Amino acid sequence: MSQIRCGNLKRLDKGDGLGGAVQLGSRLDGAIYLTKSTRERTGDNSPDYDVSYQPKGGSTRLVGAAWIKNHPNVGDFLTLSLDDPDWTSPLNLTAFPPDKSDGAWQLVWSRPRGSRVQSEGEGTAQ
Repeated sequence: MSQIRCGNLKRLDKGDGLGGAVQLGSRLDGAIYLTKSTRERTGDNSPDYDVSYQPKGGSTRLVGAAWIKNHPNVGDFLTLSLDDPDWTSPLNLTAFPPDKSDGAWQLVWSRPRGSRVQSEGEGTAQ
């Protein structure tokens, strides 16, 4: 699985959230913000954070959710699931916890093997 680092997230001054610049090809180019989810928790699969995206020069909009996960080798990390009608397919990102140097979470996109995004118009009947 190939991984591409696409941004950093830092604690927001105004509360329990994270935010930072993100850039992933032409799909993401702006900032994302994670804020504590306002949704009612209905079980273990309920998201911990709501994810908003603000493209450069655009307005902020809700595009997904994030969950806190844990792994013995890494500790706590975040998985983000993002989707927007303007995108050809959803995005799944992972935010790894900060190291001791700068306190920034490393945001990474992973492409599963054999997965490719089709260009618009490809595979459609004319």
